[in-house]
Amino acid sequence: MPTKTPSKSSQKPKAKKPAKTETARIKPAAPKKEEKATPRKPEAGKSPAKAQPMAQRGTTKSPSRPARPQPPAYIPRGFQPMDDEDDVLGVHGAGHGFGYGRCGGRMLGSSLEQNVCDRLGHAGVAHSHTPRHFEVSVLEKQVAAYAPMIVLRGRGREGKSVVIETVEDLKNPILPKIVAFRRQYGQEYYVILIAPDEVLDQVELATYDEACATTDISTLIARLAE
Repeated sequence: MPTKTPSKSSQKPKAKKPAKTETARIKPAAPKKEEKATPRKPEAGKSPAKAQPMAQRGTTKSPSRPARPQPPAYIPRGFQPMDDEDDVLGVHGAGHGFGYGRCGGRMLGSSLEQNVCDRLGHAGVAHSHTPRHFEVSVLEKQVAAYAPMIVLRGRGREGKSVVIETVEDLKNPILPKIVAFRRQYGQEYYVILIAPDEVLDQVELATYDEACATTDISTLIARLAE
């Protein structure tokens, strides 16, 4: 007998297998490489400071100015070819970078000389700085040139012209010349030495006719102005 095949409707539907869902794997992002800032090349006509990157502009330091040299304690006296009557510069005029100024065209050699010069000018005492040079014999066979620091005009002591010398220490090379000057021209010039007390205690008596401490300059100028 022929076998009956069951109809399609009577057959039980087969259970469908669930479709496989693929899960997307998320890969971690690769770290970015740090890009180094490359310095820009300076453009033509611009200074290198303007061509620097913005990050480096604030870190650059301007070059410091060189320190101003301090003036020496003593400036050797030199001959200046200028007539003393030509008062072209005042006491506070321009010097040669030493800071002591000039008077009557003559360069002042120390701060103490400048102090005495200012006081003489305020008191109305006419004076000249290194008006002339003398040839003095320092040793038996050694001759040197000596220029008095300050010579008063129209004022004298004991019938002599007044010379004012200022010394700040015993190492000043002018001291032996003052002694030689007084030995040769002591009958014509009256030398007043202004120095600190410790210098006056050790300097030779033959260096001056009258001594004045730096603390008594006002009293000395008042007497010379009378």
